[in-house]
Amino acid sequence: METLWQDVRFGLRMLVKNPGFAAIAILTLALGIGANTAIFSVVNSFLFRPLPVQNQDRLAVIAVQTGPDSDLAEVSYPDYCDYREQSDAFTDISAYSLNLVGLGSAGHADRLIASYVTSNYFSMLGIRPALGRMISPGEGDAPKTGAVVVLGHHYWEQRFGSDPSVIGRSVSLNGQALTIIGVVPKDFSGLFPVVEMDAYIPIGMIEASSLRPSFFTDRNRHEMHVYGLLKPGVTPRRAEASLSVIAQRLAQQFPQADQGQTVSVVPERLARPTPSAGRSLPIAAGAFMVLVGLVLLVACVNVANLLLARAAARRKEFAIRSAMGAGRTRLIRQSLTETILLALAGGAGGALLGNWVCHALETLRPLGDFPIRFNLSFDWRVFSYVSGIAVLAGIVAGLVPALRVSRTDLNETLRESGRGATGDGGRHPIRNILVIAQVAGSLVLLVAAGLFMRSLARAKSIDLGFNPHNLLNVGLDPGLQGYDQPRAEAFFRDLFRRVKSLPGVESASFAYTVPMNYYSTGSQVYAEGQAIAAPNRKTPDAAYNVVSPDYFSVMQISILEGRAFTDADTAAASHVAIVNQVMAARLWPNQDPIGRKFSTESANGPFVTVVGVARNSKNNDLMDPPDIYFYEPFAQNYLATHVLQLRSTLPPESLIPAVEAQVRELDPGLPVFDVMPMERTLAGVNGYFLFHVGVGFAGVLGGLGMLLAVVGLYGVVSFSANRRTHEIGIRMALGAQPGDIFTLVLRQAIFLVAAGIGLGLIAALAVTRLLSTLLMGVAPYDPVTFASVAAVLVVVALVACFLPARRAARLDPSTALRYE
Repeated sequence: METLWQDVRFGLRMLVKNPGFAAIAILTLALGIGANTAIFSVVNSFLFRPLPVQNQDRLAVIAVQTGPDSDLAEVSYPDYCDYREQSDAFTDISAYSLNLVGLGSAGHADRLIASYVTSNYFSMLGIRPALGRMISPGEGDAPKTGAVVVLGHHYWEQRFGSDPSVIGRSVSLNGQALTIIGVVPKDFSGLFPVVEMDAYIPIGMIEASSLRPSFFTDRNRHEMHVYGLLKPGVTPRRAEASLSVIAQRLAQQFPQADQGQTVSVVPERLARPTPSAGRSLPIAAGAFMVLVGLVLLVACVNVANLLLARAAARRKEFAIRSAMGAGRTRLIRQSLTETILLALAGGAGGALLGNWVCHALETLRPLGDFPIRFNLSFDWRVFSYVSGIAVLAGIVAGLVPALRVSRTDLNETLRESGRGATGDGGRHPIRNILVIAQVAGSLVLLVAAGLFMRSLARAKSIDLGFNPHNLLNVGLDPGLQGYDQPRAEAFFRDLFRRVKSLPGVESASFAYTVPMNYYSTGSQVYAEGQAIAAPNRKTPDAAYNVVSPDYFSVMQISILEGRAFTDADTAAASHVAIVNQVMAARLWPNQDPIGRKFSTESANGPFVTVVGVARNSKNNDLMDPPDIYFYEPFAQNYLATHVLQLRSTLPPESLIPAVEAQVRELDPGLPVFDVMPMERTLAGVNGYFLFHVGVGFAGVLGGLGMLLAVVGLYGVVSFSANRRTHEIGIRMALGAQPGDIFTLVLRQAIFLVAAGIGLGLIAALAVTRLLSTLLMGVAPYDPVTFASVAAVLVVVALVACFLPARRAARLDPSTALRYE
């Protein structure tokens, strides 16, 4: 232990004596470790950090698959009840439904993200209140019962100022009176890991704000996020087999809803944020961990090259230490101690850098006005990871230099110090190998960045089916203030009249939601006569929107057949709908869809009549192909939530103050939300968000890798040219021209870059296969990307090596011959 402390003290003194070298090495490692810290913090948040609940290791998600090609989805409430009552693999099963609600207090309403929970939700998870009480088992399970609410801790602090007297206070939920009974603990933010729940409401109150009044009976409404607590010793696979028996029984009893439906049991950590995303999340996490690992490897190689150059200058010191009795093991340990000290300092800097990046990630808003709430705080896993990779980086970066200096011979060193260094440029194969590895690693990173950039470009070139430019979206919901339908309709008529007269507004319309929004609605559709003729036929699912008559002209969505909605489509008129091309082809193949009828309630109606066919457009997800979609007029299907859409001749952002002023004049207490241009909406979680994140991460990592590789290449070429100064002088004395010397020096750089690119292309072909599920319209072996990256890397590397080559070519022969 005493010798270890001696090595540490000596290492610190040597680093203090060389502050420039220490600063460069620490900064290089800090960049590599910081990138790893940021990515691992995100991975830790999704895959490793347990929820603050009891028996986390036994918590599993129950999801269903409605067809062989469909994603895992939520469960209907009736199916959830059957699974809970009939399954013998779980000690308990609870569920929640995610909803946007309006909570009003003291004349002001807030739009919240709330969970409608079953009464055993808190008891199964073992959640104890921070204040008041939780929802009790049996409370609010029956429809229209349980007029209570439990507040999220953050919302309680923000909205009520952490006032403990809120317990027992009456508030309004979409105009209905509720009583606050408790506040959840600070460390519990709900079971949906992307956002923090603002409120928890008994499931019995859901129909008060539901889009349809059949939540408790309709098996086609897959809205329940179901969680089960496995019995001790029961595996997810065994539980899945048990539930599959129940699913088969339900398919026989309810063929129109459950026919062909399969059930899956997924460990909770592999189902974040949803079971369908949980399948691809480990792949994405692994891909990005490989990329940041490459950045750290390039950083380590760069530091190793610096250490090799420094070791050459310290050969005499180590030779003398060896002559005085220091064994090879002691010399290696001393050298590694200095490097690990550098790495630990770099780890501290990397942790700070990674923490800053994590705070920046927490400010992202891919869900409209709602901030995402990644729990990216540093816990023992992050600290252990940072410490581990710091030590590992120190060993990786310092091992080769340590082995090299430990072989120093005193006699050879003293003999070398008495003569010039001629032809030394080829005597450092290790440094050349390290630079080749740097170039290869940076090429892999740049290829990944290039693939993401081309994928984003392809995504943005997709025909959306509508025009998103010069379009402003403004979210409104008079239900937050308790408006009934007549009062809300009067409010919207008045607002519509006001905003259409604003300067710069070309046209305006209303819709329940907008394309690629984070909320939507859907149902099953029953074509008239078809379901009755085939009772075992699976009823297709459809998403839909509710819009005003001007919606199609404002969005510039073409009506291909029939007509658009008009003011004559009132509540008293025959109910009508406009379907997209996919729905027309699926429900009425090779038939004229105009005049056909379908229902969203049952095979027996009530039916709506198709009056038009709209062009296919992207609605729910940018990456998915167009699916069944239809539109209904607001006058025939009232929903409180409206998005006001304004097409403008001015920049959309310039209209925001005037529009908000008009809303405040009509109702000062009504909040507006998701006020943004349509192009920003498209940048959300269902649009370009993931592509932008991929481009950002991969671009930063690729740029960082290239910078480190170019610096390493410059250092090797410059060092080699300096070591060959005497040789260059001899060549010039024998008649070599400056151009010959320039080519001589540059030849080494060309060899290193060519070897690195060749190795990097082979490695990139293997690594980019991990990215295939994250790309859109681009193959992971895209030749354009590979060729472009290789060309850019060659140009940048040669530019970096131009300076040492030119410096060597301009040497004075007499000075070079005197160089020792």
